[in-house]
Amino acid sequence: MVQWVLGMCASLAAVSAFSPSSVGLPAARNLGRATTATRERKTALSMKAGPFSPKLSKVTDITTGPVHGEGGAYVAGYWVPYDNCDEHFNIKGGSNEKVDPLPCPRSRTRHSAAKEDGSYDVAIIGGGCIGAAIARELSKTSASVVMLEAGDDVSQGATKGNSGIVHAGFDDKPGSVRAKFCWKGNQMFPALDNDLHFGYQLTGSLVVARSKEDFEHLEELKKRGATNGVKNLEIIGEAELKKKEPHIHPDSIGALFSPDAGTLIPYEYTIALAENAADNGVEIRIRRQVDAIAKNDNGLFEIDVDHWEPKSFVESRNLLTKLTGAVKGLGNYFGGIGEFGPWQKFPALVKGEQKVDVESMKVGGSGSKKAMEGATVGREKVRAKYIVNAAGGASDKISAMIGDASFKVKPRLGEYVLLRKNQGHLCNHILFPCPGPYGKGILVQKTLWGTRFSKVH
Repeated sequence: MVQWVLGMCASLAAVSAFSPSSVGLPAARNLGRATTATRERKTALSMKAGPFSPKLSKVTDITTGPVHGEGGAYVAGYWVPYDNCDEHFNIKGGSNEKVDPLPCPRSRTRHSAAKEDGSYDVAIIGGGCIGAAIARELSKTSASVVMLEAGDDVSQGATKGNSGIVHAGFDDKPGSVRAKFCWKGNQMFPALDNDLHFGYQLTGSLVVARSKEDFEHLEELKKRGATNGVKNLEIIGEAELKKKEPHIHPDSIGALFSPDAGTLIPYEYTIALAENAADNGVEIRIRRQVDAIAKNDNGLFEIDVDHWEPKSFVESRNLLTKLTGAVKGLGNYFGGIGEFGPWQKFPALVKGEQKVDVESMKVGGSGSKKAMEGATVGREKVRAKYIVNAAGGASDKISAMIGDASFKVKPRLGEYVLLRKNQGHLCNHILFPCPGPYGKGILVQKTLWGTRFSKVH
C-alpha cells in the first residue's frame, strides 16, 4: 500500500509533483479537459510517458487586482478579460465532450472501471486534493482505478479546510519530502490550470518583517529557499513593500517576496481533478467509508466499505422507518444575520457551538456520515491489487487496517476570519508574518473570489 500523508496548507504544490511511479504505474500522455486525447485500452500498466508542452493562455501580465469571475478570469496565473475568454477560457474538445450528459446513479459515477473479474488495479482511499490528483494521474494509464470517499462529496476533509495557497517552498526543511517536491509542484500549476481551468492566480507572497531580528530571519528563509531550488526570491525594503501593499501596518519595514506563490480555491481544484479523472475512466464512489482491509487468497486487497446516505434521503425514499421531527444533520446552510434564512430557529448556530467533532472532521467534517446523520444502505467489497492511502486525517486508521501502526495523525485545528468582498482590496498578496517560536502566526490572504480572510495557525 502506498502512503500519501501531507499537511493541509503546504500540500498543494507537492501534490502536483506526484508521479504514479510510486505504485509502478507509468504515465501516458496528457488527458486534460482542454485536449481531445482519448485513452486506449492496452495491457494494464503498460503505457509510456509522452511529451506535454501546453500553450499557456497568457494575454496580460496582471496577477493582482481584478476578481475572478468579475469582468474576466484568472487562467494559468494571469488575468484574462471577458473579451478574450472565448479563446482562452472556454475549453473546446475537452474530455467532458467525450462523455454523454446523462444522469448518474446516486453517489457514484455512471461507469464502472472494474475489470472482468470485478477487481481493480488500484483503489484510492480518499477524495481530497491528493486523492483526486493521484486519480487523474492514474487515468493517464490503462489501469482500472476506483476512488472511494467517506464524505458526501470530494474535498470534504482536510482539503475543505485548506487555505488554497500554492507555496513556493522556501520555508520547507531542506532534505524533506516537501522541500524536494514543493518548488517542482509550484511550477506545474500554471500548465495544470491551463488544462483544467479551476482558477489559479499568481498573487505572490510576502513574509513581512517588523524588526531587525525579522530581517535576519528573512535572510535565513531566502538561503533555505535557495537550498530547496526556489527561484526568484527577493528581499525588498519598506518603500517597495508599501508600494505593493499600501494598506499594510505602518510598522512593517520589509519583506521576503516570492512572485511564484499562488492562490486557488481548494474545492474547485479538487472537483476539476476528479471530474477529469472520471471523464477519462476512473470510477468514483462517494459516501463510502472504509471499515476494514484484508488480503484474500489471490493476493488482492479486500476493502470492506460502508455505503451510507443522509437520513433525510433515506427517509424520503422510505428505506427506514419514518421518524418524527426535522432532520438535525448539518447538510444545510441556514444563513447568518442579515443574510436571510431561518438561522434564528437554530440556537446552536446563534451560539456558534461546534457541531462537528474532530473524528468526524477526519472523514468529511460537516459532510461526514455522523454530521449528516447518515444511515447505512449497503455493504460493499472492493478488491484491488494496490491501495493508495490518501485518507488525510484518517490515513493512520487506514494504514493500521493492514497492520502498519507506525504513525499517528495528530490534527491541528485553526481558525479563519472571513471578511466580505468590500475588504478584499486591502491586500494584494499572500501576507505572512515572520514565524515565531510558537507557530506561523496569522496570515492574511485575498481569495480568488475577492473576499479576504485571516488564518490563525
